[in-house]
Amino acid sequence: MVPLSALFALTACGLATAVTQQPKIQIQDGTVIGFTNNSIDNFLGIPYADTPERLRPPQRLSSPFGTLNATAIPASCPQHPLIVNPEVFTQLPPEVSGPLLSSAIPPSVVSEDCLNLIIQRPSSTTPDSKLPVLFWIYGGGFATGSSVPYDYSTLIQESVTLGQPIIVVRVNYRVGAFGFLPGKELQNDGGTNLGLRDQRLALEWVSENIAAFGGDPDKVTIWGESAGSLSVMYHALINNGNSTYRGKPLFRGGIMDSGAVFPAEAVDSPTAQGLFESFSAAAGCGSDDAPTCLRELPYEEFLNATAVIPGLFGPEAFRISFTPRPDPADDFFPLSPEKALQQRKIAPVPFLSGNQEDEGTMFALPLLNDTTSPLLVKQLKGLFRTAADDVLERMISFYPTDPAAGSPFNTGSANELYPSFKRNSAVLGDLVFQFQKRSSYIALDGLVPIWDYLSKYNKVDFLGTMHGSDLTLLQTQQPALPYNAVVQYYVNFINSLDPNVDIHGKCEKKLPHWPKWDKDERLSIHFLDNATVVAPDDDREDAFEYFSGVQSELLF
Repeated sequence: MVPLSALFALTACGLATAVTQQPKIQIQDGTVIGFTNNSIDNFLGIPYADTPERLRPPQRLSSPFGTLNATAIPASCPQHPLIVNPEVFTQLPPEVSGPLLSSAIPPSVVSEDCLNLIIQRPSSTTPDSKLPVLFWIYGGGFATGSSVPYDYSTLIQESVTLGQPIIVVRVNYRVGAFGFLPGKELQNDGGTNLGLRDQRLALEWVSENIAAFGGDPDKVTIWGESAGSLSVMYHALINNGNSTYRGKPLFRGGIMDSGAVFPAEAVDSPTAQGLFESFSAAAGCGSDDAPTCLRELPYEEFLNATAVIPGLFGPEAFRISFTPRPDPADDFFPLSPEKALQQRKIAPVPFLSGNQEDEGTMFALPLLNDTTSPLLVKQLKGLFRTAADDVLERMISFYPTDPAAGSPFNTGSANELYPSFKRNSAVLGDLVFQFQKRSSYIALDGLVPIWDYLSKYNKVDFLGTMHGSDLTLLQTQQPALPYNAVVQYYVNFINSLDPNVDIHGKCEKKLPHWPKWDKDERLSIHFLDNATVVAPDDDREDAFEYFSGVQSELLF
């Protein structure tokens, strides 16, 4: 086990750097001036849309911006509080609560004028390089997050060393009530799933402009973690699987880290409508024309109203308030994602996808008082609001109360932070991450290539290989063995759409052959501290079989 603090070293690294030169790029909207550091060109805060009107879809840039000095940390979008009730964490050991509380500090620069992106590339890139493009979408439960903390300079440098250089684009999009407030009023007003629409417009910007930076618009891979990972899948489902823009696909592959689908109630469902009405009332906009009132509110009043919405680490734990929700009145995102997958309405692109072994531990931390099955069912009822109690009772019956069977997995009776912590962690990890992923694979079996992985390295006290461990791996390059394996497989996939083959068609021989996932064998790659191995994707299969029969009842 390693200290938890090691997992919260993500900062705006690489942004305040020594400038050696200032690369200039001419695009249709003006001249972009960046900076170079450690052989990486950086362009920060390039606008891909006009300043958004609150609760309305993004609009592409309406006028040129002239000369843009893209060297300062850009504005992040307004954030929903990550931890609404920090007093919950005072009951946890300081070595667990401290790093989590410090990680909840919001970005230093925040504005509603936040629809911008960051581009990083090898400094040797020319307009004729036509490098593959990696389009990064951050996570944060669709309630928080920013493109700023994720510096991928080292990943780009590794790609150059491997002879397969890439360009990375990091997008900002609206989150929380600014980006994912549901309700029939916004449905009638065309204002649903705005954060997802932001991402889509940014992909269109990349299609139009990335060639000027030396990227190939025909070789875009979309990549995300957590909510960003869900977004990757959703872009393959948008418009009933039509991913084309001006006659060409916006992307040709997807990498999904810790997120497949969230089956969701519709944007005008009772749950969604209740969220809209609670938020509007808190903002003082409980009138007949609430959308207009919300748009005209001073920024601080609109932001403060989010306090009525449960945070990701509050006592209601994993209650999902903000998430893309199906809007049957609009072809953009008309179906709940699991239904779209079942109907195979998806862009035909390959996926590299996987989870961390202990996805649920971090989200089980606030459930200190949920130490019995009835209390856990009550908690899950808040997560899956339409599920019947007997369905939830049966679901958790597959999980023993013995700590040795819980998460962090394979740690015996250790790490039982509070009574039932490891059981709660296992249930949350499976119902939100592991089983959603596996059911998605089954729905897509034989339709698109999928390579699956499970991360089992760098186990942290109490939390194991927790949600977000993959981000820390790429930022710190530790442990070295799984880091090198992940980079090699990912860079291969970005270049060739196969993790086993590089851009030159050469098969990777230093690592195990990564088999495609299929529903008969269900083979995955497991990334361990000291090995990379092929293993079956069959954990807790009896619980998964029951889940498969009730997934449509477990709606967020």
